[in-house]
Amino acid sequence: LIDKYFVENSVIQAGYPLDMRYAGPREALLHALFRQNYGCSHLIVGRDHAGVGDYYGPFDAHHIFDEIPADALETQPMKIDWTFWCDKCDGMASMKTCPHDAADRMLLSGTKLRKALSEGEPVSEKFSRPEVLKILREYYASLKDNEKVEIKLSGHSAK
Repeated sequence: LIDKYFVENSVIQAGYPLDMRYAGPREALLHALFRQNYGCSHLIVGRDHAGVGDYYGPFDAHHIFDEIPADALETQPMKIDWTFWCDKCDGMASMKTCPHDAADRMLLSGTKLRKALSEGEPVSEKFSRPEVLKILREYYASLKDNEKVEIKLSGHSAK
């Protein structure tokens, strides 16, 4: 992805060994602090960041950054609104960047994606780049039955 899609020397892709705690807004602050310790200037905070089910509101992790002093962290949040595939834009967009109607949009859901991959169902290439979907399909296909988790969709996620 770095070689094919980003401007050279502008992005570092790395992971860090941290289990998810599903602590919502407070975990978003923890993520910002960890990234600050790694020297990152920004943290992408999306919808339902580090949330679980409907326990937290979809943008609670955005709001917690408004409750701390602006200079409390060097790493600043990049608060990302709803994201989706827009057929008219022919790409990923957000409510801030796309003027088109809901009929032209496909909301992307990590839960739906995991469910489709777990059940071996087809996944639209609008969900991710083909090389990423290939890796995810191989990973999910390699899981044994006792390693799989049942995923049930309800409410907005089921649409």
